[in-house]
Amino acid sequence: MIRAKTIADSLTVTRVLLALLIFCLGVTGGSEALPAATTALIFAWATDLLDGTFARRDPSPQPSWVGERDLHADVSVSVGVLAYLTFSRFVPLWASLIYVAITVVLLWHFRSRHLAMAVQAPPYALKLYTALRYATLQGAIAVAWILLTVIVTWPRFPKEVVPSFLQGMRNLGQPSEEEQ
Repeated sequence: MIRAKTIADSLTVTRVLLALLIFCLGVTGGSEALPAATTALIFAWATDLLDGTFARRDPSPQPSWVGERDLHADVSVSVGVLAYLTFSRFVPLWASLIYVAITVVLLWHFRSRHLAMAVQAPPYALKLYTALRYATLQGAIAVAWILLTVIVTWPRFPKEVVPSFLQGMRNLGQPSEEEQ
C-alpha cells in the first residue's frame, strides 16, 4: 500500500518538474505559450494544495526529506514563472534581475520561510495579470482556482496560515528559537 507521504512527496517533485516546464515554455514558446504556461501553473498550485493534504493524513508526524523541502518546490515554481515572463518578454530582463538580486539578499539575510512565501507573490501577480490580459480563459481559470483554494482551505487558512505568516513577517530580523 502506498503511504500518504509518498503521494505527497510525488506531488512536491511534480511541482518542481512543472516549474521546469514553465521555464522551458518561456524559452521555447515565448508569449505564444502563455495559455500552456498558465495551465501548468494551475497544476503546480494544485499539487501544492494536495501535497500538504496527503502529508497531514500520513500517520507518521515526521516529515520526509522531500516534505522538508516543500517551500523550495514552491519557490521553484515562482522562479519558473518569473523566468517565463522574462523570456517571453512580458517583464524586462533588468527588472527580473533586480528582483532576483533583492530577493536573494533578503532571503540570505533573514533566512525566513515566511519571507520566502512573500517573495512568490509578485511573480504570481504579474503572471495572473498577464494571463487575464492575453490568455483570458486560462487567466480566469487561475483566478477561479485561487478562489476555490481559499474556500476549500477556509477553516485552516484564516486560523493557521494567515496568522503564522503575519507573525513570521513581524519577527523578521529577530533570532529564531533555535538561534537563542
